[in-house]
Amino acid sequence: MLRVALGLAVSLTFYLALTPGPAGKVIADGTTRHMLAFLVLPWLTMLAYPRLSPVRILVALALFGGVIEVAQLLMDVGRHGSWLDWLLDVATIAVAVSCGHHARSWLRARGRRRSPSNTATGTLGG
Repeated sequence: MLRVALGLAVSLTFYLALTPGPAGKVIADGTTRHMLAFLVLPWLTMLAYPRLSPVRILVALALFGGVIEVAQLLMDVGRHGSWLDWLLDVATIAVAVSCGHHARSWLRARGRRRSPSNTATGTLGG
């Protein structure tokens, strides 16, 4: 189910990024649009593919953001590709992946401390 949600989110992001007019600008501010998309996509990716390394997620989504910007540069759809937008995407992806990675690590450590094998032996996970 999470993989379907991720596929839909990627498709919607790509569609909205290349759609001219008001449909592509559901959120008026461009910076907010970029940050929202590239905060959600890494988190969905981390949930859908929990074994995928944070670096691979960062690289894959940075490439996706770059493809969007190049497509906007090449297509005459009333949208304008910008390398500054791509840098914002990459920075947002890095923050999202870092936060997601730390949250995942914290949850795993917390789970180990509460596991039945640790409480049965009298240890607290360390």
